[in-house]
Amino acid sequence: MLLQETIQLSRYDLACVDQAIAYMDKHYQDTLSIEQLSVEAGMGIKKLRAGLKKRTGLTVHEYHFHIRIERSKPMLADTGHPLKAIACSVGFKSESHFCRKFKEIVLMTPIAYRLACAE
Repeated sequence: MLLQETIQLSRYDLACVDQAIAYMDKHYQDTLSIEQLSVEAGMGIKKLRAGLKKRTGLTVHEYHFHIRIERSKPMLADTGHPLKAIACSVGFKSESHFCRKFKEIVLMTPIAYRLACAE
């Protein structure tokens, strides 16, 4: 049985996590590594992971996907752009990966979302 270590986070640590979140929100299209985010936030990787989980309820990787999916929703609803173009514009390398992640997060396909928004 693994015991999960408890990581204490100060107000300063949480401010650094907020900085990392803001960086991710701005650079969501880019490939982001935990090491890069750690440098941007000015904190260690373990604290960054724990802080992001505390702030968002998601892992760093999950949060990155959620931002991308959220940014794709207005494009799906308000434009007729092809899925491949939307996927690329929010940072996905392939349309199929975008569609899989969209369905996993939104619980419907991008096409179904687009149709629901049109009604």
